[in-house]
Amino acid sequence: MTKHIESEFKLENYNHEWPKIFLTEKTLLQEALGSELQAIYHIGSTSIPALAAKPIIDMILVFDNLDMIQAVDQKLIKLGYAPARKMIIPHRSFITSKKLDHIGYHLHLYERGDPQINRHVNFKEYLIEHPKKAQEYQQLKLTLKEKYHRIHDYLLGKDALVQAIDRKAKLWFSTQTNHFLQPNTGPKASEWSLEKMMTCMEANLNVHMTHFAQYINDVNLTRMPDYTLVNSNLKDDTFNYIIRADFDEQSAHQKIKQATDYFTSRHLPFSWWISPADRPQNLGNLLQKNGYVNTENNIAMYLNLDDWHTNIVMPKELKIVRVQDEKGLRDFALVLSNDPTAFSTYFSWVSQIISQEDPIEFYVGYVNNKPVVRGLTCYYAQVAGLHWLSTCPEERNKGYGTAMQEFRLSRAQELGYHIAVLQASPEGYALYKKLGYQECGTYKEFKLAD
Repeated sequence: MTKHIESEFKLENYNHEWPKIFLTEKTLLQEALGSELQAIYHIGSTSIPALAAKPIIDMILVFDNLDMIQAVDQKLIKLGYAPARKMIIPHRSFITSKKLDHIGYHLHLYERGDPQINRHVNFKEYLIEHPKKAQEYQQLKLTLKEKYHRIHDYLLGKDALVQAIDRKAKLWFSTQTNHFLQPNTGPKASEWSLEKMMTCMEANLNVHMTHFAQYINDVNLTRMPDYTLVNSNLKDDTFNYIIRADFDEQSAHQKIKQATDYFTSRHLPFSWWISPADRPQNLGNLLQKNGYVNTENNIAMYLNLDDWHTNIVMPKELKIVRVQDEKGLRDFALVLSNDPTAFSTYFSWVSQIISQEDPIEFYVGYVNNKPVVRGLTCYYAQVAGLHWLSTCPEERNKGYGTAMQEFRLSRAQELGYHIAVLQASPEGYALYKKLGYQECGTYKEFKLAD
């Protein structure tokens, strides 16, 4: 039976006044925020000619960094906006809104270099340049409007097509431009608080674990207010996981069951990772009461790159290269893998969508053309996150892991980063301490008991 849509949820035919309304509000925002505002974009359906849309002007506001969010928030409140709140997409990204007469305004606040900026802008530009795909998107929206009563169901109904368009837009945009990863402009290490360090580390890990997932057709990425879920449909829990839990203890049993049932009903192995910022604080105990066991604990660590100086001693037989094509990423995958088929498949998917402007770089170290060591770096939230350092078991204790780590630290310095972060496994802990890393927390992995 067709459901009636809520009165506050409506789609309107394209209105030629929407771009003018955006320009008027853009001027007000620029005058209010001044030099703090780096760029502003009109996004969403009201920015795409001939597309039906909710009468809401969506805008992205780009800042060099959002350390000053409280001051920005106060200026926006004076313009009639509600207090900014955090978005479920990671790091210090915020959203606020206001309603005037028959038009609404949504502001999405991001730091410069956030990959979500390109995702939204590419989506818009792609649909403008591909009107047939825009009409397909519009027809889906109209169908969903008639089918669903709740805005939540309407948005979920768009997810699959939005992800498909995101992928096409990313690939299309990468052929139109020659953009590269932007250098960091964040503060020096001496200006960082431990709280900011932990916030940025968590955000960096979140991007590392979700960035490519949002563009891969075979992967389901679900961002909810309560948690983020990634399902690759592969039979390896390396690529299926739950992260960023944020709910209260009273609803914990329900949320845990909901997320658990998602994977168990599909007969997929998965992990639940808990960061120091996850809520409730006793989530680990609650998971154990629901049949989970704590399988791994990794130490959160950071390095002050402003004080890090070394002459990299590269083993003469080792050649480290950045990889982006399918062969190189397959080499990356197979340096060390639980399931070679799952690892090869996943990184084959990544090879189909990776571009120069992604915030993640993959490196492989070769000896006589054999991949022996690997590592990736995620540049996000003003920190360089060094992840996935692995050496072939038969090639360990030859200095290859140290060389790969120092190589990536040097690259991070070149890009202007002042802080490097990682989550150390028990096997890698000694190396990181030797390089000067400091401890600042623990990340815990949980899996369902057999």
